[in-house]
Amino acid sequence: MIKQLYSIIQLNEAIKTMEAGADNIGLVPVQRGGVPAHRVPLYRVDQIHEECRKRGVKMVLIMLTNDPEEMLDLAHRLQPEILHIAGDGYTADEEFAQRLKKLAPKTELMQAVLVDNHSAVDRAKKVDPFVDYILLDSGLAADTGIGASGQTHDWSIDAEIVREVDAKVIAAGGLGPDNVAEAIREIRPYGVDSLTKTSIKYDHGNMEKDIPKVKEFCEIADRVATEVGL
Repeated sequence: MIKQLYSIIQLNEAIKTMEAGADNIGLVPVQRGGVPAHRVPLYRVDQIHEECRKRGVKMVLIMLTNDPEEMLDLAHRLQPEILHIAGDGYTADEEFAQRLKKLAPKTELMQAVLVDNHSAVDRAKKVDPFVDYILLDSGLAADTGIGASGQTHDWSIDAEIVREVDAKVIAAGGLGPDNVAEAIREIRPYGVDSLTKTSIKYDHGNMEKDIPKVKEFCEIADRVATEVGL
């Protein structure tokens, strides 16, 4: 069971999150779009990526921009393990996937799909042929794109998508130590993602990972995945 933890900002925070059990860590590199306080300067992205490589952890670049050229430029510059398209104004297509492979041959593509109703199944199936991962998330906001709402959604739709697509499905949306076990049992995803419920949020807009909660989230996910045979 892949445990994916968003949204990392500092180097030491990234290291502690990996040590707590994260398999994927996600961050927002400096770009047009997204919450300014959460953007990570590119020199620090490189530092975090170096620590990821040492530990066999995948770095996920979260794209809140809706400009595909900016996404491709960042992928080329930073060569992440995964590029996550989360903006609500752009969805990857086959041409984008092909261009990404030329510019960043080892980078996998993750497309966020908003699960607001049953039409999410068709949207997931549409991108399935050319993405490596589909992230199923809740909520839509101008500053965070798809996700980061801290709200759950109808997991039966997620479970149907898992059955209908070939891409690896990451379940997201309001997941934390309190409900990740139930989500895994119902959805049976490839991985689970957490942001809000494993973060400390400050008044000025910054967040940092709550490391004890990250550790609890990862331990529960691993235990339940083993119990259900995932």
